[in-house]
Amino acid sequence: MKKYLLLLAVSGLFLTSCEKCKDCEIAIDLDNSYPLTDADCQASFGMNCEDYLTNAYSAAEYCGDELEAIESTADVTGVGYRVYWDCK
Repeated sequence: MKKYLLLLAVSGLFLTSCEKCKDCEIAIDLDNSYPLTDADCQASFGMNCEDYLTNAYSAAEYCGDELEAIESTADVTGVGYRVYWDCK
């Protein structure tokens, strides 16, 4: 029994994942080129601008193919804002 447990413990060391993982979240930069305010977003969408722009995404840890897809995603820009993934 001890040999079995030792073998199981040692094999677990070799089966651990080596995938690269990062914590990612959507980030927003609002600039002054268009005076979009939280009051505008509240009136139009019922929430502040940052919540509206990130509503469909949540911060999470991404690994492997998902992480590569996120890191290769182009920024979304518009008049007065830039939305992008921030991974650390």
